[in-house]
Amino acid sequence: MRSVFSKSLSFVPVAILAATLMGCQHSVGPKVGVVRFQDGSCLTSGSIEFRNIANGMCFASRVNNRGVFHPADIDGIIGLPAGMYEVVVVQIVLTEDLAKNDHSHGHTVPRRYADYHTSGLQVTVVDNQEKPIEIAIRADSEK
Repeated sequence: MRSVFSKSLSFVPVAILAATLMGCQHSVGPKVGVVRFQDGSCLTSGSIEFRNIANGMCFASRVNNRGVFHPADIDGIIGLPAGMYEVVVVQIVLTEDLAKNDHSHGHTVPRRYADYHTSGLQVTVVDNQEKPIEIAIRADSEK
């Protein structure tokens, strides 16, 4: 004969499983994106940062030579939660000894994109968004 105590113990594993599954449902949004210039060419070096307009949380990433980035929070967790973001793109290129035509890094990112007050870049991420983030910037030569 089963006691009331043994019946309530059989419920515990079900409750733990339900709580675990509920914790796994948190969506972190898009985990990848690309930065391109308006002519379609990719940014070949730099970094990108997203600042949530509502709460100020920041997500950042380096941009690889194909323009691809993976936004991560301060703890290194990759993904951009739902919300509206201001965006900055920074590129540091040390080429002071080279003529402008001899640079091999592709287009240069204008300085205005390195400051939240002047970049003019914004991204909205919706709940459960899986589509990669696409950022288009204008190079100095694309005026």
